[in-house]
Amino acid sequence: MVFAKQEISVDLRRVLFEIAYALDAVGVDEIYHGHRVAYIAHRCAQQLNWSNEKAQFVFSLGLVHDCGVSDLNERNGLLSQLVPSDTNHHCIRGYELLSACQPLSSMATPILYHHTWWQDLKPLAGVSEEDKQLASLVFLADRLDNLRANANLDCYGNLSHQCKRNIAEELKANCDVMFETTQVNAMLELIECDDFWFSMEPRYIESLAEHFSYLPFFSLRIGLDESIEVAELFGKIVDAKSAFTYQHSLHVAQLAEYLGTQLGYPAYTTRMLYFAGLIHDIGKLKTPNRVLHKPGTLTDEEYICIKRHATDSRHVLQRIFANTEIIQWASNHHERLDGSGYPLGLDADELDEPSRLIAITDVFQALTQSRPYRAGLSLEKAIAIIRELVEQGKLDAELFRCLVANGEECYRISTGQTHVEPLLVCNGSL
Repeated sequence: MVFAKQEISVDLRRVLFEIAYALDAVGVDEIYHGHRVAYIAHRCAQQLNWSNEKAQFVFSLGLVHDCGVSDLNERNGLLSQLVPSDTNHHCIRGYELLSACQPLSSMATPILYHHTWWQDLKPLAGVSEEDKQLASLVFLADRLDNLRANANLDCYGNLSHQCKRNIAEELKANCDVMFETTQVNAMLELIECDDFWFSMEPRYIESLAEHFSYLPFFSLRIGLDESIEVAELFGKIVDAKSAFTYQHSLHVAQLAEYLGTQLGYPAYTTRMLYFAGLIHDIGKLKTPNRVLHKPGTLTDEEYICIKRHATDSRHVLQRIFANTEIIQWASNHHERLDGSGYPLGLDADELDEPSRLIAITDVFQALTQSRPYRAGLSLEKAIAIIRELVEQGKLDAELFRCLVANGEECYRISTGQTHVEPLLVCNGSL
């Protein structure tokens, strides 16, 4: 089957906001931290008369500065005290993640040093002055939000004058040691400005970014391979919430690409299938862990909670990627040919073959993957369950035949095993 080659375009501004949301979703109590760090850094950059491009770039750094956090206790520790005990791990991991994502690789070095004290960063060789300034301002903004979060708000949710004075004194006490002096002085002026604090609301921050002027960095048209790198970055952030969720998406992607090849799809289309598999469950970031990891039968309320992840995935993908085919293939993975699926209740006439392919690989991988609360099924048992779904008119019969014909290799891909026993195929119409 041949599909028209669609260009891939990615809204990098939206990607950065969605990364910030993803970091909130891994379980930290202090949500919108990335939004506020971005806003604080941007306002201070303006106070410092930085160029528009540099101010917008430091805003972007603020959104993703904690992308390397891979442990909930680590994240909570970063937000609970001014001087956390260990910051190296998430700085290095963030550097590695961004370095591997070409569209965002220029952000890697400032993220690596965004917890380095100014007295150590200033003389550091091999780091540009620009990156030092960016890293130090993200650090200052990050710690200012920490001080704000631990201050006693008044009964209306605002900072008192005394709280502002306390925050200012803390910054001055660490001037030229933790923080760069010029940046501290600019921040002290902002602390006295009521609008600075009143504008620190997520909806105001997003509105601010929507009115940013045109900049080349945020308007790059990137190809499929680079878009896949962005998707893989998301997947690794998802891993902090649920390692098996990311592994599931990765293996669905690999299975979809493999089966697409067996079906004779052109190479570009199989890479699009891989891309769709990577991002199909991105909406699960909003699913509570207690539901996502529940070992027993779901209640009606919990099942509704699970079902909404497909809709959440579609909305996230529509904000980031301008390619309707990939969005449909990814977000249709729980739709069924007889119309019994969710969330839209589409039927066979509304589901193209790639959507059907992602659906069947999703089921196969979920059955064969071991989860924290159960072992994965054998190839034979998984095939028997899918065969029943095909006979019920829910999954595609032709794709099922391709899956059975390549069962051992599909099982190896799905489970990461090196050797799989041959499947004993039962005689039957399917």
